[in-house]
Amino acid sequence: MDVNIKLWPAKRSLISFILILSFSISASADENDTVNFNLSHAVTYDDNLFRLDRNESPVATFGKNQKWEMINATTYGMEVAKQYSLQRFKFDVSQTSYRYQNYNFLNFDGVNYDIQWNWSVTPYLKGNLVFDRKELPNTFANIRSINPLSTNTRTVKNNRFDIDWSPYGNWHLLGAISELTVTTDNSAPGQDNLDFSFEQKSLRTGLRYELSSGSRVEYGASTSDGKYGDSNFNPILVSDRGYTEKRQEFLFRWVLSAKSKLDMNASYIDRNNDNFSQRDVSGWIGNVNYQWDMTGKTRLNLIAASDLYPTQATSYTYARQYLLAIRPVWSVTPKVSVRGDLTYRDRSYNGFAPVPSSKDREETSKTASISLNWTPRRYVTFGVMLKRETRDSNITNDDFVSNSAMVNAALTF
Repeated sequence: MDVNIKLWPAKRSLISFILILSFSISASADENDTVNFNLSHAVTYDDNLFRLDRNESPVATFGKNQKWEMINATTYGMEVAKQYSLQRFKFDVSQTSYRYQNYNFLNFDGVNYDIQWNWSVTPYLKGNLVFDRKELPNTFANIRSINPLSTNTRTVKNNRFDIDWSPYGNWHLLGAISELTVTTDNSAPGQDNLDFSFEQKSLRTGLRYELSSGSRVEYGASTSDGKYGDSNFNPILVSDRGYTEKRQEFLFRWVLSAKSKLDMNASYIDRNNDNFSQRDVSGWIGNVNYQWDMTGKTRLNLIAASDLYPTQATSYTYARQYLLAIRPVWSVTPKVSVRGDLTYRDRSYNGFAPVPSSKDREETSKTASISLNWTPRRYVTFGVMLKRETRDSNITNDDFVSNSAMVNAALTF
């Protein structure tokens, strides 16, 4: 590991923490305030930013041999929340500046917002109007052809209007229209990446029955129309312009006791491409989440899930993933909490391949992390996290090990 780390980024991070501390002495926020301002700074060290195999080096692509990176992220924003009779409004906007020490072509300023109108005509007829945007760094784990001219960001915009009508007490009639836009600046036609840019418009209807205990069962059906864009269309690589997708969803929540509950979701996906039926994908996905409040201070989440990821990649059409996770939470004191995460993923890449590889790609990955949060005052929070990721693949030079550490401070006033 190269240990010649420049001191200026570390000094700049220290200055940011000192500023937040000084603000916290004289400024405070109440949870009932209509307007709150947020300021936070996080420093992350990652010893394998590009998720490279131990035999690989970034020199050929970037002209440097450092695999490690120090990332400073400074966030400032404002949140407005107001209740008027049955109506509740929320306006949350922020900007995060990401600065990389070694590979500064990855620097960017991400703008995020969450605008909501939680409307209600009566207690039995209500819904939400939501405009949401998140611009974040994308992981390099799912990118096989790194573009040194991109910042590797992933921007997700989700606009949604939904309605919940309960004319007969426990029965709820549900409806929603939504528009989802995903933009990844490190993917392009002809690349063998899992993530792609697309736009999707959806219509969903559903029916839910709720018990007084909190248990409930729900059925939903949705139809989506998706577009990759004309630039993605390529008959040689069998890359399409768009698709239609139908989903049948079954959701179930069982409140077992005052301390435990079970959430289950099973959905059938049927995706048909506009031009190339070779890329069509269908199958079941779902998840089971068991939440157990073991004591007044400890909570345990056990998760099992299966997912399908349709793509326009060159060597496969979809990825099937199975996941198992254990996520405990320990509230040491009212001001200190510790969280853990042990996640195992098994992923296979299947389906039609316009440029087939010598063998079907399969991989397993493991993630282990532990984090601690300290809130000495309700308006200031400090945190630290340690994380390790590993991947074992049957493709040469596709394994990796990554270790990272993060410290952060946040102030609300």
